[in-house]
Amino acid sequence: MNQSQILTAEQLKLVLEQTLSPRPETRREAEGHLTAARGTDGHAVNVLKLVASLGELDAAVRQAGIVHFKNLVKKGWDTEDEDADESIVISENDRTLIKDHLVELMSTVPRKIQSQCSEAISQIAKCDFPAKWENLLPMLVQKFSSPDRSVVNGVLLTAQSIFSRFCFVRRSDDLYRDIIYSLKHVQAPLLHLIKATSIEIDTFQANCQELKVRF
Repeated sequence: MNQSQILTAEQLKLVLEQTLSPRPETRREAEGHLTAARGTDGHAVNVLKLVASLGELDAAVRQAGIVHFKNLVKKGWDTEDEDADESIVISENDRTLIKDHLVELMSTVPRKIQSQCSEAISQIAKCDFPAKWENLLPMLVQKFSSPDRSVVNGVLLTAQSIFSRFCFVRRSDDLYRDIIYSLKHVQAPLLHLIKATSIEIDTFQANCQELKVRF
């Protein structure tokens, strides 16, 4: 396998499988391929596509893939961060594709992968929200109406992570503008969700299983 070239879907799946090998030399070689690949345009998007395409039989590989993707975002998204890894390449086109599809992916994967997607969204939001990710809140709010409570809970935790940064930022006009922008998009749908959940709690007060999935 040529380390200077972007990995195909099959190569990427094989390399991720090899990172889970009990043999240290196999893991080291696979990690070397991933390290080389992260310097090629399109790698981050291809990892995300692979995570989206794999099924339950490849759960471990999906998990390895989404953790790898999250680390790419953490170390390579904000190029101005002092801890940024300059060897990671994420083009503007790839950034747009990722932001357009990551919330939807989070809503369709198992909980362990969902939590990694949520962390990646929060990392991107630190850099791009709201100015460079104007459709983030509309996409999250849309999921408030999902019949899958794990999706709703995942979205709420993601929103909490995004908004928590407001608590630790110096007061400024920019901060107040971002808060007002967030309230404009989230306040009414969140209130509706809270009211609907309250009604459901009353309805299912004798059903522990139904209550459990709502918290």
